[in-house]
Amino acid sequence: MKKFNITLLAALISSPLAAETIDKTWEVGVFGDYVKSSTNKENRPEWDHIEAGKGLGIDLQKIINDQWNARIELARDRYETENGNNTDYGTRFGLDAIYKVGDTGLYFLAGVKRFNNVNSYNAINAGAGYNFDISERFSLFSEAVVYRDINNGYTDQGFKLGVKYAFGDVKAAPVVRKETTPTAIIGDNDSDNDGVNDNNDKCKNTPANVKVDSLGCALYAEETVEVNLNVTFENNSAQLKAEMTNDIQRLADFMKAYPNTSVVIEGHSSAIGEAQYNLNLSQKRANVVKEALINDFSIDATRLTAKGFGETQLISTGNSRADHSANRRVVAKIETTVKKVVIKG
Repeated sequence: MKKFNITLLAALISSPLAAETIDKTWEVGVFGDYVKSSTNKENRPEWDHIEAGKGLGIDLQKIINDQWNARIELARDRYETENGNNTDYGTRFGLDAIYKVGDTGLYFLAGVKRFNNVNSYNAINAGAGYNFDISERFSLFSEAVVYRDINNGYTDQGFKLGVKYAFGDVKAAPVVRKETTPTAIIGDNDSDNDGVNDNNDKCKNTPANVKVDSLGCALYAEETVEVNLNVTFENNSAQLKAEMTNDIQRLADFMKAYPNTSVVIEGHSSAIGEAQYNLNLSQKRANVVKEALINDFSIDATRLTAKGFGETQLISTGNSRADHSANRRVVAKIETTVKKVVIKG
């Protein structure tokens, strides 16, 4: 959490510089360093059983072009020796060539180094890193490197985490010349009468009664649309009544107008008779409405689900003929959100 807070603070401090556009020429960086010595060195007394080293370093990079940098670095590390019972201080310095992969922040490096710790030796190294820009001048970087000791044949590993500052001149802002040709006069025209002149109008021929944005394109507002179905049946019957066809067609028309919708068709019954019989009857009623939508109105079956509820969802609990008639029904509801153009008031 502490590391995150420091990073965030650096971003906030440097954010005013983000507005600059600079020609970078040099970068100076400071970093934390971790070097893991070869396990073979850990087992040898002539290396004092040297283990890992931790320390700090500084580097200076010359920015050659968009792809290449040259770098010189110096680091000082504190190594654990004698199986962790002692310490030894060492230095490392050398040169690197850095290849940057486009604007990705990723880079590869290769170079030569001189190590001076328990013993002194020369090494060649290769690795990869990632650079994250906080602003035009400040950036964070991390790096992983392999060092090959060319004097003794050992291989060490290194890791870095640091921050860099770029030097360079601020680019001059481009001079914008105001156009005074007759084109500017022509641009004052508003050929589609939407209140935006033709020079700025990105949506030509917008209807005059439609509200538009600053670019002359229609404004849209979300609106909820819905349709309800309520088909009634005779007592002990799953046969559609002719007068119910119009209600089913309204549902079909809605589904054709909004092809991404689907619906659950719910069948219900009155409380007269046995519950299992009523459940089967309600399912038949739901099925007959579903089949009408498929066969008579060409609605895709995958958009329809038929489910019977029997007498479990009565809307009228009385025992009169009118109560029973109200409960013998198939219902459905579809609701969806659509975008509609905003009309001028």
